[in-house]
Order: sequence, then C-alpha cells, then structure tokens
Amino acid sequence: MFKKILNISLILTVILTILTSFVFAQMSTKEIRDDLKEREFNKLIIGGMRADEIREGGTTDIFVTYVEPKGIIISVKFRTFLPPYEGIKEEDLNLFFSSIWRVFGYGISKYPPTIKLNFYIQLQDTDSLIVEFPIGALLDFFKEKITRAEFLKQCEIWINGEKAEVEGDIIKVLGKEFKMDFTF
Repeated sequence: MFKKILNISLILTVILTILTSFVFAQMSTKEIRDDLKEREFNKLIIGGMRADEIREGGTTDIFVTYVEPKGIIISVKFRTFLPPYEGIKEEDLNLFFSSIWRVFGYGISKYPPTIKLNFYIQLQDTDSLIVEFPIGALLDFFKEKITRAEFLKQCEIWINGEKAEVEGDIIKVLGKEFKMDFTF
C-alpha cells in the first residue's frame, strides 16, 4: 500500500513538473528578437531629453539586438546641440534609469531573468555611458523584492570610460557622487 502511494506521488510530481515547465516556459531567441521590435526605445531619456526629441541640428541613432550570450544590446548615438552642455549629471542618470521601465515594463516577466540589458550610449561627441544589468534585477526592483541600492549593486556602470563604484544609492565616478533616487 505504501509503495502504491509513493509511486502515485512520484508520477504526480513528474506530471506537475512537466506542466509547470510549459506554463513558465521562457522566450526563445526568435521570440525575444520579435518582442524587441515592438518596444519603444525612443522613450529612453538621455541627456535630459527623450531619444525621439531631436533638437535642431541633432540626430539620434538607436540600434537594438539580442545576441547570445551577451544579452539585449541597446546602442544609442545621441547627438544634439544643447548649449551649454555640461556633461552627464545626476539628474540625467536618474531620468535615464526611470525611463528604462517605460521601454521594458510590460511583458518583462516572460524574459529569462538572467538575460542582461546592455546600454551603450554616446552623448554628444564627448561623453559616453554604459549600463549593464540582468533583466531579472529590473523586475525585482519594480516588484519591490529588492531595494534601489540592491538593484544598483547588480549594475555595471561606466561613465566616460571610467568604471563607477556603487555604494548604496550613490554612484561614484570621475571624482563625483551621483545620488540615485529614481523610481519606476
């Protein structure tokens, strides 16, 4: 009798495992690439402006792809004439981080959580910003499973070729401290 119950339990466990793997199946490479085509990357705020707000004499080039194993690569060449341009500021970083949710907010849970988001941004002809983090960290931060400081710890940030250090909600780079207080 005990063996029958054990066998039935084992069979039910295997069936439940198979069923949940179909329910929680993650996106394939083709599905990810197709989904990226639907996202509005022009909603990213870079340098205090949305990527589609091109001022006189300016241009914005946005390239997005998914490459295994690197992840989702978003390359933005953002050139516009904004006199006077003072380089990347704290407000710029906060606006950039808060705008990421506008692009990736809906349907993010269907992505495998380990896929990295890689932002490579050229601002003007002098500044650059690189931000990389796993997409699961973005979802966890939005769902308040982790704090902003824990989210930032999972980010690799480079400003003008210098790797930033993250201490709590502070990004330290180029002899400056940027206090992060963005929300999604």
